[in-house]
Amino acid sequence: MLVLVLLTTLSISSWFSLNEEKQRILKEINNRGSDITRFVSKSLAYSVVGYDYHTIDLLLKEIIFSDEVGYAKVVNNNGKVMSQTGTLIQDSSRMKLFNTDIKLDNDKLGRLTLGINTGLALQYIDSQRFKYLKREILITLIILFGEFFALSYIVIRPVRTISKSLSTTSDNNMANLIPIPSNDEFGQLAMQFNTLNQQLNDANRQLQSRVDSADQKLQQSFNELQAQQKELQQMSDKFLKLAITDDLTNLYNRRYFEEHLEKEISLTHRHGDTVSIILTDIDFFKAINDAHGHSLGDDVLKEIAAVLKKRIRKTDIVCRVGGEEFVIICKRANKNTAIEIAEMLRKTIQELIIPIADKTVRLTVSSGIATLTAENFKNYADKLYHLADIALYYSKENGRNAVTHYDDINKKQSA
Repeated sequence: MLVLVLLTTLSISSWFSLNEEKQRILKEINNRGSDITRFVSKSLAYSVVGYDYHTIDLLLKEIIFSDEVGYAKVVNNNGKVMSQTGTLIQDSSRMKLFNTDIKLDNDKLGRLTLGINTGLALQYIDSQRFKYLKREILITLIILFGEFFALSYIVIRPVRTISKSLSTTSDNNMANLIPIPSNDEFGQLAMQFNTLNQQLNDANRQLQSRVDSADQKLQQSFNELQAQQKELQQMSDKFLKLAITDDLTNLYNRRYFEEHLEKEISLTHRHGDTVSIILTDIDFFKAINDAHGHSLGDDVLKEIAAVLKKRIRKTDIVCRVGGEEFVIICKRANKNTAIEIAEMLRKTIQELIIPIADKTVRLTVSSGIATLTAENFKNYADKLYHLADIALYYSKENGRNAVTHYDDINKKQSA
């Protein structure tokens, strides 16, 4: 009767424990799925706005590499699937879907869908159920044996003595010696155990010493490997930065500009996006070098570079392509937007006061703009930079401190 009551109590307790564990795991899956979806959507924003399919594919494949995420899909605002990977499981008990908008500067660019696998959680619950069952069976057997041994005082007394000795360990986590309770079979068993225990303790100390030595060498090798890996990564990052960065101004260089411009032209060809480039040159910069030296001229270039980098939009890219010549790639900027950006930069630099030696100087810049659209792609694609240079030359020849769009040159000449 006692065994039956105990089994019933254990079964009810196990059932409640499993339900609580299941609810906790499902809640954790919901929270983690929301966090992962929100983080990934932020990471994808610049790739979506730049139609960088390759980066999106790599990121999604990296996400589903773990067993946690089994499906991922990115859709742009036009409903076009930009990337999709993994296997979509319609069974909600095996996969839970999370959706969130992909935004940049509060502008919706698309939508991300992630499928979080719940199969592992269910497998865990099943394994726990089997674990609880084994525990109940074990407890029942212990009780049955306890009732059996309780019938004999002669048996239970030495068992208690031995059990008490085995339940405590010394400071080095080794079993203590068992007191010899009698001269009968239990006494002989205790003597044999003590002999074997002493041998095991000696072997354990020797083994532990070897393990500690091996762990120390392994940890030392691991630390050295980590240091080498960190050094290699730093060198790789440094070489990459040197390859695409102008040493003086820390802006991107001509090589980066030419590579990135090709990508933007390709996007215009494939998706009809509009892109503008602003070619900016410092007026009378040679006079500054002649009057104050190249060192102070370099300081002026740094000041102008800092202004350009600070005032452009987050999606724009500014590069130094010549001595005092800078170019800005304005993504999705039409003619009017590009002119507004160039005029804003011109006015900002015009009002800038730059200290040189014991004096201060004011500078002006001239800019030329060219815009590539789906309509003028065939005529402008191969010579966009050249057209901006023509517009810059027009600004220089007509008084400097001016902004000229290539499409307006004919209008200004006829006027």
